[in-house]
Amino acid sequence: MRIGIDAHSAERDGTGNCTYIRGLLSGLSQVDKENHYILYAINLNHPFYQKFKNSKNFRLKALKYKRPIFGIPISLAKESYVDKLDILHVQYNAPPIHRGKLIVTIHDLAFIHFPETFDRFQRYRLKILVPLNAKKAKKVLCGSHYSKKDISEFYKIEKSKIEVIPYGVTAFGNVAERDSEKSKNILAKYGIKEKFIFSLGRLNERKNLSSLISAYKDLRDSGALDFKLAIGGNKDFLFGKVLTEIKRSGYENDIILTGYVDDKDLPILFRNAEFFVYPSLFEGFGLPPLEAMANGCPVIASNVSSIPEVVGDAGILIDPNSVDEISHAMNKVTSNPDLKEEMREKGLEQVQLFNWETTARKTLDIYEQVYMK
Repeated sequence: MRIGIDAHSAERDGTGNCTYIRGLLSGLSQVDKENHYILYAINLNHPFYQKFKNSKNFRLKALKYKRPIFGIPISLAKESYVDKLDILHVQYNAPPIHRGKLIVTIHDLAFIHFPETFDRFQRYRLKILVPLNAKKAKKVLCGSHYSKKDISEFYKIEKSKIEVIPYGVTAFGNVAERDSEKSKNILAKYGIKEKFIFSLGRLNERKNLSSLISAYKDLRDSGALDFKLAIGGNKDFLFGKVLTEIKRSGYENDIILTGYVDDKDLPILFRNAEFFVYPSLFEGFGLPPLEAMANGCPVIASNVSSIPEVVGDAGILIDPNSVDEISHAMNKVTSNPDLKEEMREKGLEQVQLFNWETTARKTLDIYEQVYMK
């Protein structure tokens, strides 16, 4: 098979689309040495692509137009014919005309359920193009049963057309352990010098950081907590509201915005955090809690959308709309060392269910099924 994959999201550090495509491509390079892959990119010099430059069955190809709004409908369309594709795999958006049977990954419909957390252009573009691509595709892939149900019901697509392929967790390799000198140096790089609680996600209202900040304020005000709060992630649409909430809390000096955290540094933050809090209002999968558990960090996460599928019974699930529930869970973990240790152990067991090699093998099975029909 000649399989074309729109890989440009791999260049967007700190996004879920980026983590997904990097994990999938890395997995495919391990499990498939026979089929021919063309990875369509924008910046061929991005560090992630270096692993493919000497591969026998993976080839990198730059799209002529650097902006996806032009690169996908024009450049990707043209290259699909030049490369005589059998399969074309994209995330969300595909060219209106192309060669190759189409497979579309749709992580979630957040732009439908929380449109106010997207800028107007992105919102309308997704609302118009995603249903067209979902209906045209031979298969739609997603990471959770929640997303499968949501996509099927909203777009009136048969469930048999939608495949749930859970995502993996990156194997971070050998990293410095908790409280080591190397750990302290990396934490200092992100402005962290004391004990801290960690949260990770773009600074977007959908991540519900305002509720986390309110819960943190309540615990600090009551004297039940004296840790710092570190929030990692890129600035996103309307991020100014998060900054306003931090200033209003009165703990501006204790809430650290680390910005983007490099993949190689993430394990250090997870392993040194007292616990991880993820109060997101909506996720199609929820990679950060999985990454936290993979590094032995206790997890408190929302009980909505797909997140319970990822966390299972390894973490404490809370109503993200209840500041009281969030603060109660945080206090419970803070005051109970035995519970923290139990959560660490359960988390390490839970992540055994998720790995990128399995994601890649199941995705390859779909390529073969679609190709043979």
